Amino acid sequence: MVQVVLEGTSVSVALAAPIGPINVEIVRRGLFGGFRHGWLVGLGAVTVDTLYCLLVVTGLAPVADSAALRAPLFLAGAVVLLYLGAASLRAARRETVAETRSASPRRSFVTGMLMAAANPLGIVYWLSVGAAMIASAVTRGGEHAASLLIGGVFTGVICWVTLLSTMTQLGRRFVSPRVMCWITGLSGAALMLFGCYFAVQGAAALATR
Repeated sequence: MVQVVLEGTSVSVALAAPIGPINVEIVRRGLFGGFRHGWLVGLGAVTVDTLYCLLVVTGLAPVADSAALRAPLFLAGAVVLLYLGAASLRAARRETVAETRSASPRRSFVTGMLMAAANPLGIVYWLSVGAAMIASAVTRGGEHAASLLIGGVFTGVICWVTLLSTMTQLGRRFVSPRVMCWITGLSGAALMLFGCYFAVQGAAALATR
């Protein structure tokens, strides 16, 4: 059982660590708003991942993976990321961080949820890697092993989010306001690139319907 938990934790950290839109937003909000804002973005994303996991476990995977749903999700994701990216670029041009610092913790949490919910790659992960891991755990340890595996996965993600937010918090003292504005601009550009990718994928999904 310990092996199942550790397996879920290690796989989740390996999947969460690569640079992506959510990690970019965690760092950006953490630099300007502090640990809590960055961590809450990650918590919002983990909350949505939990819902995706429940869809797979409860047998609703065909609904979640339908082509009719995937295209709107990609397009919605593009809108969310392009909006966040444009807001970051505007803040960088004004050379101000007041907007991010004044944002409420609830807004950071909701941002994380929206970014994860509008990303079809999340449900694709649970339908492929996640479903295979759960099936393997059940085969080795029975039905209760699936719960342990899922617990390990989300423990790993929370640990990664906490580590990334802590590192960002520690780095704030070494970053000048001007450098923060540069980071805001680069983060905004990165989010817009991810948004463009989602828009292309959404258009492709619509074309194949």
